[in-house]
Amino acid sequence: MIALLAHLTPTGYGAWGDGMARLFLQPTELLLVIALVLLALQSGRPCGDRLPLLLPLAWLLGGLIGLNPSAELLLAVVCTAIVAATGLLVALGVRLRPRVLMPLVALLAAAFAVVAGSALAGHPGALAALLGETVAIAVLTTLLTGLLAPPHPRWRAIAVRVGGNWITAASLLMLGWLVRHPQ
Repeated sequence: MIALLAHLTPTGYGAWGDGMARLFLQPTELLLVIALVLLALQSGRPCGDRLPLLLPLAWLLGGLIGLNPSAELLLAVVCTAIVAATGLLVALGVRLRPRVLMPLVALLAAAFAVVAGSALAGHPGALAALLGETVAIAVLTTLLTGLLAPPHPRWRAIAVRVGGNWITAASLLMLGWLVRHPQ
């Protein structure tokens, strides 16, 4: 399988550092986190305020569940299609209500984390790696929501939608690669 949902890459900083780096070395997971942040910010202040707490917690719970299965879940095509759909929602400027968006964020984060946890399950230090990745998600989410939170100039709203376009395009390219080169 290509590096979309691969295992830990040794960074020399131990399992914790490997987990933190994993977020930035896995394009599908990184794009999902960015797309969810942009979608939450686009949907209004309550969503953007709740996201830095909800997203890492859902990721941690899903990852802990994923550490338990005996077989690795290889869902790269499904995960990449979900990221493309999330990016498309951002690109189209869809504003979801908090009662719809927050459960969706929790569900997507937990589902992706189950897949990530299953990939980590056989590694020594898998729990430390999962915690490292969760901390990286919390930091990235907090930084992005702080930088892009309203009120902001109109150009930032346009930049958020352009970001959604880029996320969708990158996901479609990855999806094409996965379909063309199945494992």
